[in-house]
Amino acid sequence: MRDDPREIRARFNSVCAETGRAINKGDNCIYYPKGKKVFHIDSKQAEEYRGYMFDLHALDCDY
Repeated sequence: MRDDPREIRARFNSVCAETGRAINKGDNCIYYPKGKKVFHIDSKQAEEYRGYMFDLHALDCDY
């Protein structure tokens, strides 16, 4: 649980690890604790995260 990726609200300004887009303080973003990386909410990685969460919760599939 602690190392699972999650959607957070940025606590400070940062840069998306995938796209290089700015993530401003207060913006929603996806945080991966293991790699200490954040991804812009519009990045491909964020889309994959949302798909995984849909599968996990709506379809009850954990792969």
